[in-house]
Amino acid sequence: MAFHISAVRFSLQRICLAPVSFRLNTHATCRLGLKYGLLESNDVSKCISNIRCFSFKNEKVIDLSYTDIDPVYIPVKKEIVDEQDLYEEDQHSINSEIVIKCKRKNLNHERNQKYDKFKEIPLASKGWKNKKAKDDYFTIHIYNDDYLPQSRKNLYEFNNTGLSQSILRILKQHGITIPSQIQALGIPSILKGKNTLLAAETGCGKTLAYLTPIIQQILAYKEKVKFNNQFNSPLALVIVPGRELADQIGEIANWFTEDLPLNVKVITGGHTKRLIVNPVFEENDIVIATLGALSKLTNTGIYSMRYVRHVVLDEADTLMDDSFNELMTRFLSRFQFKGRNENSNLTQLLLVSATMPTSLSDILGDIIDMDCLNKIKTDKLHAILPHVQQKFIKINLGEKPSNLLLHAKKLAKSNTPTIIFCNKSSTCDWATMFLNENGIEAVNLHGDMPYEIRLGKFKKYQDGIVNIMVCTDVGSRGLNTIRTKHIINYEFPSYIADYIHRCGRTGRLNAGTDGKVTNYISTNNDSELVQKIELAARTMKSLPNVNGNITKIRRFHILNELENKAAKKLE
Repeated sequence: MAFHISAVRFSLQRICLAPVSFRLNTHATCRLGLKYGLLESNDVSKCISNIRCFSFKNEKVIDLSYTDIDPVYIPVKKEIVDEQDLYEEDQHSINSEIVIKCKRKNLNHERNQKYDKFKEIPLASKGWKNKKAKDDYFTIHIYNDDYLPQSRKNLYEFNNTGLSQSILRILKQHGITIPSQIQALGIPSILKGKNTLLAAETGCGKTLAYLTPIIQQILAYKEKVKFNNQFNSPLALVIVPGRELADQIGEIANWFTEDLPLNVKVITGGHTKRLIVNPVFEENDIVIATLGALSKLTNTGIYSMRYVRHVVLDEADTLMDDSFNELMTRFLSRFQFKGRNENSNLTQLLLVSATMPTSLSDILGDIIDMDCLNKIKTDKLHAILPHVQQKFIKINLGEKPSNLLLHAKKLAKSNTPTIIFCNKSSTCDWATMFLNENGIEAVNLHGDMPYEIRLGKFKKYQDGIVNIMVCTDVGSRGLNTIRTKHIINYEFPSYIADYIHRCGRTGRLNAGTDGKVTNYISTNNDSELVQKIELAARTMKSLPNVNGNITKIRRFHILNELENKAAKKLE
């Protein structure tokens, strides 16, 4: 039977933490498990057949169908279970005065606790670079009435935003009757036609904050000038970095198409060539599209940008980072954006995100007048989500699989919708296969998958068919995973911005319940980042160094490493 041996070998390599070359069969599996202390005996149960996984970009689905191979069950060390259960829920009551609860109780942090500014602030994670810190942990949970995020407080009314009754009626049909802070502040600015930056914490309703005023302006413009729609000539563009996000925004925009004279079109990559060869011409008021697909269809003349009056960059930090910004700035140069004169015939630009690149003015300075950009930010931007319990556990690399299995079994037993984040596609594939082999149903999601398969995986999770999804950061940006109750960072992110976006997949607006995040901390880099997060929590300050341009940072670090290696060779 033919299968991709590297995918299976990689599974054992990750578990054994050593290079492995073997003929895969039951005896070899048991011998390796015993050799590296991962199995206590060779008494293993019958393997699941038809394991499906994805290994490399553009690779077809791999079916591993075999009956004589047994799954690798990794036992949990007995002393861990006897001493403490790291995954028992912390009984942080809403009125608790302890906002940082540590294993070492002398390091607990109480609400409004102050520190001597001339002394070093004690951190639970201070010594986590030492291997002896294994199994240490602490939990951050700020939630109480004083720390409720503005998006949860009933401080605003839609009647004060300037939205029409017809739009408010549709929002009410979908259970939305009270605006969040970013909606209350952002909608009036956008209705006035101003170039606007909407920067707010994840999951607080930014999509409706820009969609509703744009729809109202489009309807008013069409009525005023008796506008006759031209085929494939939209009045508004919503540009996004990912396909899943485009489909999600399209679903929300279509709320308004049933009762209002509005046409919405979603364009994503994967079938652009077919659209170029056999173009479809139709009326579009709003086009929601990924940047690459929209750029190709515009360059070939299938879509015209002549009548565009509103341009939205959703997840603007990603669209403005080094992986997109050259294509993005070239595309934006097609438009003449509003400046100081507020000319009604010029295009309105909206930037929307939970994090922003520090070099925004350098990127957009030649396209718009940055002084005319109305910046609207919420008070919880770049802050630790106060209503989401976040637990940090120091775990040695070799114990991560067993801890993941233990934790996942608890979550699966309680049917808790969970997202497990990994940094690499290969780790994502391995973790999914590992969980499935051990009787825990999970789906994987990463950018190296064909889009059709990727969409099916995400839909399975969103529809509740599967409760555990293992993914890379492709699932961390903008997606409204409102049912998610738990996040596991199996591989801790390398940057604060990524951590913010991952945590934002739970505890979202109108979710009904607050979420939980569990972080596995293994490397020195992990520990350094955790220390920054813990310090921000203890001092009640914003998270530091939140730069959305992750690609530029990574490239800088790689170049630094290469320069250092070259310098050493010269020495």
